[in-house]
Amino acid sequence: MKVLILNSGAGSRLKEITSDKPKCLVELYNGETILERQVRLLSKHGFKKFIITTGPFEEKIKEKLKNNFDDLDITYVKNERYKETNYIYSMYLAGPHLNDDILLLHGDLVFDEPLIEKISSSVIKNVGLINKTLPLPEKDFKALVVDDRIARISVNLRGDGVFAFMPLYKLERDKFTLWLKEIDIFVKQGNVSVYAEEALNLILQDVHLGYLDYSCHYCKEIDTPQDLLEVDKDIRRYDENETS
Repeated sequence: MKVLILNSGAGSRLKEITSDKPKCLVELYNGETILERQVRLLSKHGFKKFIITTGPFEEKIKEKLKNNFDDLDITYVKNERYKETNYIYSMYLAGPHLNDDILLLHGDLVFDEPLIEKISSSVIKNVGLINKTLPLPEKDFKALVVDDRIARISVNLRGDGVFAFMPLYKLERDKFTLWLKEIDIFVKQGNVSVYAEEALNLILQDVHLGYLDYSCHYCKEIDTPQDLLEVDKDIRRYDENETS
């Protein structure tokens, strides 16, 4: 299985914090960057092959991981059009390297270690993350759950059966290939500013995407300075409890 980490965005909502570095190299409370934490926890659980999409400051990402994870197989895919495209285009560019089962995550996710164990060891072959206890976010992803599967993913969903969703997936190779085929169509039509989930939604009637409820785990995106403050406080408390 390969890990695909999407790190092509500019992280402009973090303002001056990302003026000289990509969002994934923002430091957490202990000096470890978001990306380092992700890769450390994933590699600890057996993931050794990584595809990382990049945009601005690609060399800084390479340098950081080379210095700390030189034993891993890491391929970088640069999206030169990061200012004008969404990550659907980054996934399109990375497509030729994604010939395996895939663990996909956004580069601004901070999570606890047991969550990786839960999703990697789950008997559900194709799975996404929902949280049945959180209030629905205003601008972030939500998922419509029908029976035992995810039927749609969007920022605009509301109503019964809709839950907070976190962009961390485990997908079998053939299912991920179907998603890439839809992405290819979007890109060739010039539709590169939408979320990649718009392409995924077109195949969810044929792909059984199960779900795991991460209510008992920590997983949060960092988009704003306030998010960073909250995550720093939360994950520090979690890490200290784990080591005490």
